[in-house]
Amino acid sequence: MNALRVLFVGGVTSYRALFNWISPWVFFPHMIGYPVFEILFFAYLGRFAGVESDEFFLIGNAFLAIAVTGMFGMGHAVAGERRSQTLTALLASPASRLALFLGRALPSILTGIVVAAMSFAICSLILGVRLPATTLAALVVVALISSFGATALGLCLGSLGLRGRNVSLFADVIAGSMLLVSGANVPLDRLPGWIRAISSGIPLTHGIQAARGIADGRTIGEVSDLLLTEAGIGAVYLIVGIGLLRLFEFEGRRSATLEAF
Repeated sequence: MNALRVLFVGGVTSYRALFNWISPWVFFPHMIGYPVFEILFFAYLGRFAGVESDEFFLIGNAFLAIAVTGMFGMGHAVAGERRSQTLTALLASPASRLALFLGRALPSILTGIVVAAMSFAICSLILGVRLPATTLAALVVVALISSFGATALGLCLGSLGLRGRNVSLFADVIAGSMLLVSGANVPLDRLPGWIRAISSGIPLTHGIQAARGIADGRTIGEVSDLLLTEAGIGAVYLIVGIGLLRLFEFEGRRSATLEAF
């Protein structure tokens, strides 16, 4: 019960501290503008190149927006505390480390899902893509599972914030690589074999495939193998992330470098 209170109350308090001062007229255009223009850029590039349909790029980049938010939100949950010199006080508490940092990332993840949904709706109107209303609930389920995997990867990145100076560098490289490797903008069967091998072991790849299958008329049951794989990959990254968090915290305490820059 205490861990849940730390997770939700601490997360909401931290989120308000970060964004409560921003006007909605600044917040929403800033959050929505980037994914909207990214979706439209790749959709029109795909039209010009004759690669795939608008629906292909719409789904791929909308899901990518969720993943990027999960990675950056989780990554900066640790690095942000270190940058503001509050990490030592935070780690001195007896609360669960996972609850502490996941609570700080969870509001950002939920914001990412809302932003992706709004971007999806806006771009579907612009591009003239129509999906049956019966697929929306299934797409939400796939989005949540994909967000879990991306957040677990973000925990691995966030753990580096206990030792490194700039988590954003790692997150930017991975987010940029996902534009290609995850299959969001390039069909997986057109990628070299070694890239497909990497794709099969990272979050989002199987989630995007499942979402496209549902958009084409398949049911949740028919894409359950993809969803289970996505959830399994997320679970592996979660375990690795927790292990790295404990390891780097121990090393930081031993060498007294938790807040050293």
